Amino acid sequence: MTVAVRSVLFFTTCLLLLGICQCEEWYRWRGPNLNGRTVQANWSGRFRGDQANIKWRASVGTGFSSFVTTDELVFTSGHIDGQTIVNALSRESGDVAWKFAFEAPLDDRDFEGGPTSTPTIDGPFIYVVSRLGELFCLDRLTGQLSWKVNVANQADVRLPGWGCAGAPLVVGNLVIINIGESGVALNKDDGRIVWRSEDRESGYATPVPLKSDEKDAVVIASGKSYKAVTLESGEELWSIRWLTSFNCNAADPIIHDGQMFLSSGYNRGAALYQLGGTDPKVVWKSKEMKNQIHASVLLDKSLFGIDGDMEAGARFRCLDWGTGEVLWSEEELRPGGFTLVDDAILLLTEDGDLVTAPATRQGWTPTSRVHVLDGKCWTAPVFSNGQIFCRTIQGEVVCVEVTQ
Repeated sequence: MTVAVRSVLFFTTCLLLLGICQCEEWYRWRGPNLNGRTVQANWSGRFRGDQANIKWRASVGTGFSSFVTTDELVFTSGHIDGQTIVNALSRESGDVAWKFAFEAPLDDRDFEGGPTSTPTIDGPFIYVVSRLGELFCLDRLTGQLSWKVNVANQADVRLPGWGCAGAPLVVGNLVIINIGESGVALNKDDGRIVWRSEDRESGYATPVPLKSDEKDAVVIASGKSYKAVTLESGEELWSIRWLTSFNCNAADPIIHDGQMFLSSGYNRGAALYQLGGTDPKVVWKSKEMKNQIHASVLLDKSLFGIDGDMEAGARFRCLDWGTGEVLWSEEELRPGGFTLVDDAILLLTEDGDLVTAPATRQGWTPTSRVHVLDGKCWTAPVFSNGQIFCRTIQGEVVCVEVTQ
């Protein structure tokens, strides 16, 4: 093979890989890389004019479930008349492609209630966790039930106080959910339990994969700690004691370059740990980032996040990853949820405005703002292939189309 032919093949392969990356869907909570960021979106990071280009609106029921997408469908869950309903909506029109419903209480103690977990797509299937610890495996195209397991009952573990909230994590042939002290793993093909953890209260975060001393592992938030356990057996590798009011550890850990960032609300604060061996070491601790619901998002060495009690009016901040120093803070924004689109912040305010700004260390400098929803918004927006999906707690959904 000549050098010229090799060069052409290499260039063609790069283009194909680039195309795959550009078309990668938001198929699980916090996106393909579990980091709250879309890359190579080819979007300017701002809206044109002062009006959003609303493609369609829909109503899906009360809840906090975010969105996952394929090239033709977008999925989310809501509560209507005593049932949780998994909705599959057409990306083109917002019309219902299918619905799957199961009996569930609204369970609105201390908040509006409804589902708090986001579905996970894996190949031809979609996995859904209920607040009562039930795991459903559905056909992605039709909504037909493949299997279901009441994991709480089968694994003989208790539910956390506000029910299961973490999204299912599919790794290899396992689907892992955050219930019990350090999770339960099931065979994704039939729902058979592969391993379980002790009957202690779980946290509310989604499991996060980790490579620990050459072992495939996952980090699980319990009510009182963050634990790393092996994927193979659930064996504990290490544990970090992490006490929060109401056992409410809800923000996913961020793992980067051999370090791990943890943060919880209710005045708990944050910390960065150096991983390695069986005893993670504290790099820094701070009260300057308290992620009550949403995990922060890391870009290079800048950590963007919502700090404080959402009900009282949280603020949006940027911290230095290495030191925990506050680089800037925006006090008046009232953020409801956010994501990063390439190097731009896409933030949904509590009262339904989409705001964009460069994700920089120099300060909060918004570039555009459009109103898209009326109602209380605490769910992070999702950007996928030139469309933005947002919702209110009461289940009003909007699809905003942008020019890429």
